[in-house]
Amino acid sequence: MAHYAIVCPDDAGGFLPIGSVGHEFVRRGHRVTLVARPKCAPLAGRLDLPFHALEADEIAKPFTPLKWLAFRAVNADWVVNMRNWFRWYTELTLHTLPGALRDLGVDCVLVHQNVAAGGTAAERLGIPFITVCSSLPWHEDPDVPPLFTSWLPSDTDAARLRNRLAYASRRWFNRPMLDAINRCRRNWKFAPLARIEDGFSPWAQVWQLCPDFDFPRPNLLPHAHYIGSLGTGRAEAADSGFPWGSLDGRPLIFASLGTVPARANLPVFRKILEACAPLDAQVVLALGKWYDEHNADRGKLEPVPENAVVVDFAPQLALLDKADLLITHAGVNTVLEAICRGVPMVALPRGGDQPGMGARIEYSGVGLRASFQRCTSEQLREMVQRVMSDESYRRRARELQQAMVAAGGAAKVVDIAEQVVSTGRPVLRPM
Repeated sequence: MAHYAIVCPDDAGGFLPIGSVGHEFVRRGHRVTLVARPKCAPLAGRLDLPFHALEADEIAKPFTPLKWLAFRAVNADWVVNMRNWFRWYTELTLHTLPGALRDLGVDCVLVHQNVAAGGTAAERLGIPFITVCSSLPWHEDPDVPPLFTSWLPSDTDAARLRNRLAYASRRWFNRPMLDAINRCRRNWKFAPLARIEDGFSPWAQVWQLCPDFDFPRPNLLPHAHYIGSLGTGRAEAADSGFPWGSLDGRPLIFASLGTVPARANLPVFRKILEACAPLDAQVVLALGKWYDEHNADRGKLEPVPENAVVVDFAPQLALLDKADLLITHAGVNTVLEAICRGVPMVALPRGGDQPGMGARIEYSGVGLRASFQRCTSEQLREMVQRVMSDESYRRRARELQQAMVAAGGAAKVVDIAEQVVSTGRPVLRPM
C-alpha cells in the first residue's frame, strides 16, 4: 500500500472536501497524511485523519505601503492585502513543504490548486503529484470566462478579447506568487513557469465539477478529469439544537451566505427576509460566523417575519434534504451539495469564484442569479417565485444530481492516484 500526502489550504471550504479523499485512501488500506498550517489541526481532527503541520513563524509577511496607499485611495486596499498574503503563503510552502514531504516519505502528493507552490515542492523531491481543483479551475482559456467574472460563454471575438484582458488582470494578481516560485525553481535548476497553472500536475488534474455544470471547454487538457462533488459522502456534525419543531410543512426555502465573516451580509440578510415574508413558504436563514463577532447586529434583523426561522448555524445537509429552494452566495461546496440533492437555487454571488459559480447556475438551468449588492427584495422575491413555480428548474437540478454523482467523487480521485503511483505515467481522460 502507498503513502499519500494531501496538501490542503487553510480554509474549511477547501480542506474538508479534499479531506474526503483521505477517507477513501484509508478505506482502501493506504496511509494518508493531511499537510497544512497548524491552524488546520482542528479540521484534521474533525476528519479523524493524521496531520502534519507546516511551521514557518520566521517567514515575515510582505508589506508594500505605497501600493497599499494607492489602492486604499479607491477603496481597493484588499487587493494588495490579498496579493501579499498569497505571496507569503507561497514562500511558506516553498520553505517548509519539501522537508515535510521528505520526512513523511510519501509516494504521491495531492495538492489543492490554491497551494500554488505545492507542485514545485513535490517536483523538488521527484514525487508525482496530482492537482485538485475543488474550487473553480484557475486554467486560462480565452473561450472560457475567468472564474472571478459573472460572464456567460460566447464564441465572439469580442468575448474572447474580454476574457483575455480579464486573464491578464489575474496574471498581474498572481505575479508575486509566480516570482517567488520561479526564484526557487531557478535555484533548484528547474525551468521557470510562465503562469501559475503551468506548475499544476502533468500526471493528473481533478476538477470538482461535471461537464453538465461547467462551460464548454474546447481546449480541455487530456489529463484533466471531471470528478463531480467530493462532498457526496460528507458526514455532518451532530445537530446542535436546531428547532425542527418550528418547521410547519410549508414549502421550505433555505438561505445561507456561508460562514465567512462579512458585514456586507447584513443588508442582504434583511433583503432575504423581506423577499420571503409575503410568500406562502417558510424560510430558514443561517447567519454564520458574523453573529459571533457582531452580536449587536442580530437585533438589526428584527422584527423577524412569522414565516422565518433565523439561526446562527444550521444543519445544512439535513435542511437541503427538505428544501424546495436554496438562496446562496454561490460558494462552491454549498452549490454542489444542493445539486447533489436536486435542489434548485437563487444565487447572490459576492466575490472570489462565486460570480463564476453563479454564472454556471444560470447557464446550466438549475437556477437564477442576481447582484449581491444591487438586487432588491422585490427582485429577489420575483426570482424565488419563478424558480419555485417553474418545474423545469427542479427537473434540471435532478438531472445534474445524477450527473454529479455519476462523475465518481472521491473514489474516482483515488482511482486516478493509484494509477499514477502504479504506472508513473499521466492518467488521460477517456475519449
